[in-house]
Amino acid sequence: MTKTAYAFLATGFEEVEALAVVDALYRAKINVKTVSITGEKLVTSSHGIAIMADLLFDDIKDDEVDLLFLPGGMPGTLNLGAHEGLCQMLAKHYEAGRHVAAVCAAPSVLGQLGFLKGRKATCFPGFEDKLDGATVLTEDRSVRFVTDGNVTTSRGMGTSVELGIELVRILTDEKTAHELALSTQTI
Repeated sequence: MTKTAYAFLATGFEEVEALAVVDALYRAKINVKTVSITGEKLVTSSHGIAIMADLLFDDIKDDEVDLLFLPGGMPGTLNLGAHEGLCQMLAKHYEAGRHVAAVCAAPSVLGQLGFLKGRKATCFPGFEDKLDGATVLTEDRSVRFVTDGNVTTSRGMGTSVELGIELVRILTDEKTAHELALSTQTI
């Protein structure tokens, strides 16, 4: 059965964080779709690059997806956290035991929703206080991403390919993730 994932795009998202993860999932034959929360398919990144999303938020259903992914960037992270429908979808997804992931500043959205209480997590340095209740592993620079239960967090743009491979491992298996890491020269 093909696994599915949504990567959410808000005005001001970090394009490498979003697209590196989407690319890794795509290479592993995971049905991944970018989803605009802006009401328009064309979404502008934090660096002014316009990306055409596959879907609009109002056109998706949470019960059809295995992974919800939040890229960071500013003000993209703030826009993600302010979107009531997305926060409700994340909560429903998380409470059902399905996987959620975020990178850079976006783990703060998972923190504000209470998903990190009692979990290990990481984020972009400076956002640690937003990871409510988490054991934060940001000081150890060798920790590039953390998976704790059904939550994966990652440090930032430079960790995005590794994050994508970790999400491939979670959605498929070790062999597929290892082959992807080899083919992308990550290892």
